[in-house]
Amino acid sequence: MSKATVARVMNGGGDVSVKEDTRKRVLAAAKKVGYVPNRIAASMRSQRTYSVAISIPDISNPFYPAMVRGAQDALTPKGYNLLMFNNDWDAKTESSHIDAMRKHMVDGILLSPAQSDLDLAALSPTPVVILGRGLDYPEFPSVGNDSVGGIKLALNRFWELGHRRIGLITGGSHRATASSRQEAYYQFHEEKGIAVAEALIAWTEFGVRTADSIGFAREAATALLMRSDRPSAILASNDVLALAVLQVARANDIRVPEELSVIGMDDIFSASVSAPALTTVAKQRYENGRVAADKLLTLMQGKSLEEQKNTLLACRLIERETTCPCRY
Repeated sequence: MSKATVARVMNGGGDVSVKEDTRKRVLAAAKKVGYVPNRIAASMRSQRTYSVAISIPDISNPFYPAMVRGAQDALTPKGYNLLMFNNDWDAKTESSHIDAMRKHMVDGILLSPAQSDLDLAALSPTPVVILGRGLDYPEFPSVGNDSVGGIKLALNRFWELGHRRIGLITGGSHRATASSRQEAYYQFHEEKGIAVAEALIAWTEFGVRTADSIGFAREAATALLMRSDRPSAILASNDVLALAVLQVARANDIRVPEELSVIGMDDIFSASVSAPALTTVAKQRYENGRVAADKLLTLMQGKSLEEQKNTLLACRLIERETTCPCRY
């Protein structure tokens, strides 16, 4: 076996063209003698660090772990390490992270923006893929979930169950995304020929950590459920907000789903184990990360994404124990 072959296996990452049997023999021999490649030296030769950064706004939000896992599962077999940055929805922190990514010369970036006006020009020519619909950064490829389509699924299910007074609790996420969900809510009412009761729309704080959003959601849910003309159903823009609605309903002896139907969004783990189990709009969180990482790998190889620049993943409704036909 030539020295060049050994060098390609030890320094080239997962995309190097070497027979799998040969690769295994090289790695087994390296392990036997305790050899560890010097990544710094290798990166100086190849101008590649085999490191990819992923930036998320809230590490405490149950939405993100599956997305990060999907990205990791796509990148690891190709020899890349995934470096995670969490900014807690803080603009200054996010900007400092962007600067750190540039200084550490990562080969690519997966970015879930906490701001709508980040200056990403300094990252050029490092490839960037946006995690989300990418409405604020149309010049970059993106992979997101069709949240608007998911909202329509939930509202139409409420309608099929006979609900006409449907409340909406939104917030705790990027304002542009929440705004599109509200637009879908208005469009639904227009299509059904019924007036929107503005009092049934509750806005919670935007850009806050999950632990804080629960408190805001409880306040919003209380305001809706204590009304004399309270809604018969509530759609929450994520599962954390929906779980807060269930807490408020329980505390006020409002039976779910007999007196109140609730649908959340995301299908986080807690949704399936809550009591009652939450009906929710499931997003493809793992696929979001995996597909975004695949796009980034393509860009890091110097290839074009062509017509597959932007991807929107379909949502589906998972009906559990918090929905039933309207009884009043």
